[in-house]
Amino acid sequence: MARSATTRYAILGMLTLGPMTGYALRESITATIGHFWHESFGQLYPTLAAMEREGLVASQPARTGRGREHTLTPAGRGALRAWLADAPASSSSHRSELLLKVFFARHAAPGAVARHVEAHRRALTTSRSHLARLEAQIAEDPAPDQACWLATVRHGIQMADAGLAWSSETLASLDLETAPCADANR
Repeated sequence: MARSATTRYAILGMLTLGPMTGYALRESITATIGHFWHESFGQLYPTLAAMEREGLVASQPARTGRGREHTLTPAGRGALRAWLADAPASSSSHRSELLLKVFFARHAAPGAVARHVEAHRRALTTSRSHLARLEAQIAEDPAPDQACWLATVRHGIQMADAGLAWSSETLASLDLETAPCADANR
C-alpha cells in the first residue's frame, strides 16, 4: 500500500487514543509513532478533511476554542480494523545515500566516507538512547496497548543496534580512513 494511502490509517490509529485537534495529532504522531513512521504534515489537514467527508472521522470545535477536534467514527474504526487485517503489510523501499557513498567509497578522498559512517554511528547512538528512554516510559505505563507499543520501540532499538554493529564492522573492515582500495586513476 502506498505511503500516502497509509496516512489515513496512521491518523485513524492515532485517533483511537482519543479526540485530537490537527495540532495535537501532529504532536502525538511525532511523540509516538514518529520513531518509525513519518508523515508529511502538509497532508494532515487535507487527509482529515477527506476522511470527514467519507464519514471516517467527525469533528467539532475544539474545547480550547482553537481549531477543530477530530474523533474516530464507527466507520473509521471499521476501516482501521479492515486495514489491520489486510495482508500483507508492506514496507517502503529502502533508499540510503550513506550506502551509496560506501558502495562507491574507493572514488572518495581518504577519510570522507569514514566521516559519513561515523556521523551515522553518532545518529544511531542518539536514536538508540531516545528509544531506550521511550521503552522505559512505556514499560512503566500499563496502557492496554503497552505490549504493541513496546514491540515497535524494541524493533527500533534492535535496528539501531544492528546499524551500530554494521558501522563498527564497516569502519574496521574497509579502513575508510586511508581508503586502501582507492582508485589508482584518481
